[in-house]
Amino acid sequence: MSVVSDKDLTMITNLESMQIQTERLILRSWQEADRQPFADMSADERVMEHLMPLTPHDAYYTWIDRQIDALKQHGMCFWAVEAKESRLFIGAVGLLPVSYEAHFTPAVEIGWRIARAFWGLGYAPEAAAAALRYGFDSLKLPEIVANAGVANKISARVMEKLGMTRDAHDDFQHPLVAEGNPLRSQMLYRLSRCRWLELQGADR
Repeated sequence: MSVVSDKDLTMITNLESMQIQTERLILRSWQEADRQPFADMSADERVMEHLMPLTPHDAYYTWIDRQIDALKQHGMCFWAVEAKESRLFIGAVGLLPVSYEAHFTPAVEIGWRIARAFWGLGYAPEAAAAALRYGFDSLKLPEIVANAGVANKISARVMEKLGMTRDAHDDFQHPLVAEGNPLRSQMLYRLSRCRWLELQGADR
């Protein structure tokens, strides 16, 4: 098992035991014990306000199984996230190939969903910054995108904290969301590897 350290980030590259660690968090492969807390989080209307709803079955089985498969196939997924100190499950953050056709695809997206008990602690940008580093450093992705419904100002702020930028001409109608659903209108944010490397240099 190889370990690469960079500032407060450690990446374990064996996918089955993969971990990405930050100062306060661990992004890791999914475990059976994660299913119930993820299902509970997915039943919270506040958490899911700007996300497509999941049935109880999908939340407990399908969504997590899809992440496990994505990690095997692509070397990336939305990882389970736990707090280092308490070892509590706090949500899911990570990278996935975009599964639909749009003007910006093929592409890899970054995303997050955090249980409400852990809102306001800066966990989403901390975990997402670690996922970006994995995508750009380990996978050498040329660009990572993110999208959110136009009303989702909280996620937009996280994207901006990560250094991602939005051009309103890039905004799009999500092809997997029905017409009339407010989530159909999406903002698109982008970050290139070149720009990310520039930002890393500016932080040193």
